[in-house]
Amino acid sequence: MRWKLLGSVLIISAILAGIHLYRLDALVWHIWKTQVARHILPDTALNLNHYRVAIEAKAIGGIEDDLSGLTYNATTNTLFSVSNGKPLIFEIDLNGNLLREIKVEGVRDMEGITHVEDNRYVVVDEYDQRIILVEIDANTSTIDTAKSLQISLGISATKNNKNFEGLSWDEKNQRLLVVKERNPASIIEVTGFAGNATDSNRLRVSQIEPASFSRMKLRDFSSITYHDDSGNLLLLSDESRMAVEFDEDGRAISALALWRGFHGLKNNVPQAEGIALGPKNQVYIVSEPNLFFVFNPAD
Repeated sequence: MRWKLLGSVLIISAILAGIHLYRLDALVWHIWKTQVARHILPDTALNLNHYRVAIEAKAIGGIEDDLSGLTYNATTNTLFSVSNGKPLIFEIDLNGNLLREIKVEGVRDMEGITHVEDNRYVVVDEYDQRIILVEIDANTSTIDTAKSLQISLGISATKNNKNFEGLSWDEKNQRLLVVKERNPASIIEVTGFAGNATDSNRLRVSQIEPASFSRMKLRDFSSITYHDDSGNLLLLSDESRMAVEFDEDGRAISALALWRGFHGLKNNVPQAEGIALGPKNQVYIVSEPNLFFVFNPAD
């Protein structure tokens, strides 16, 4: 009896060690939720579980490497991304074709971009922990950030590549949501910077830490996007190969597994670095070095 118990303990330990080693924590949660613990989602939820890949791993011509961050502009009906190597902003159409590149001066390590309104965007510089308000119109070819409104968040005492990885604009609540990659992975809320500043909406920086965010077991946060209709957040994890929908209370309610065999994928999505929602709730993802993915919701 004792040997059987010991054998069972060793088997369970090996399974748990394998789950950790192969970064399967979030994937196991996803399978459990979708196959065993099914529940009804609100009509406003994205329900990522039923999405299917429409464009897989399309190499974006004209971009060599270091693609990171993603945002959608409804007015131009295009996507914008950045390079964390050469300081460039890219405009991309919804089929993953490069439309133009914009040189950015005065940044070291751009990791994210979000569209605010009209011609206004915010980019994040991971190295200096800065968020920078920039303007991009149809004729913009170069941006000098020395002339731009910017603030240093200074959340971490060290300057490294484990700080701010992405950001998203929440129009309803007039706030920026910035994700810190790890140590610890967290979400920073910034109000009074990019939106309509009022007496009740002055510059304020705070950390969002719902306890339930940790239950998803995401290894890192590589990007974030806000869903206006539901108020839900999509968090992208490169290391866990997952995009997860969280409700306003920080509960994980649906997930997009970026693993081969899920959602019609023929291969794993490598190093996912940016996520955005399109006009019909399509999910757009970019990954290094220059790959483009589109996932469509169920009909």
